[in-house]
Amino acid sequence: MKAHLSKPGLVLAAALATAALPAGAYEPGEWILRAGATTVAPDESSSNVAIDGDTLSLDGGTSQLEVDDNTQLGLTATYMLDANWGIEVLAATPFTHTVSGAGELAGLDIAEVTHLPPTVSAVYHFSAVEGFTPYVGAGLNYTLFFSEDLTGSADTALSGLGLTGGDVEADSSFGFALQVGADYQLDDTWFINASIRWIDIDTTAKISFDNGSDIDADLEIDPLVYSVLVGRRF
Repeated sequence: MKAHLSKPGLVLAAALATAALPAGAYEPGEWILRAGATTVAPDESSSNVAIDGDTLSLDGGTSQLEVDDNTQLGLTATYMLDANWGIEVLAATPFTHTVSGAGELAGLDIAEVTHLPPTVSAVYHFSAVEGFTPYVGAGLNYTLFFSEDLTGSADTALSGLGLTGGDVEADSSFGFALQVGADYQLDDTWFINASIRWIDIDTTAKISFDNGSDIDADLEIDPLVYSVLVGRRF
């Protein structure tokens, strides 16, 4: 699940590799629409899980959180300001992830969370090379978490500790996004696309219980987002 790479570094390195390419690609006023598979692969790090402000420790150790990958329908719409610069909006069907425990809570699926990560970016397109039009971009992301639910296994485990009626909440996130990608033209209208993004997503996950106790942890999700899309020019 971990990418084991410098999170923004991978995208920046790919961006620098295209920097020497000559300019000139699309037409001013043109719309570029894409749709296809998009995978959010978290490269997360977590603070120690805490209960009522104190580190949760069952057997003298600590616990953290992990987040699995998810693939959904990804959509992008780009409006070209001139031959090179465009404004892109990224949207998708909602992503659902399982939040699991690590450390003392390893093997325990704790919650299912759903989010939408709309992102607006300024994108620079280079000239076509052998049918490929590479581009780089940077922008801002807003991630809205909703439909957060405690799993049945976590509910049972926490009930054994006297914690019942758990309600899960994850804070929304606002952060930067970087991307690099390329379109491969099939004809004058249609093309296929591949891209990779790094998105800065940080949240605090909290479970509140009937007795007033809280379990929480700060979670840096910071995913790499991979897309393979089909596109059309308008």
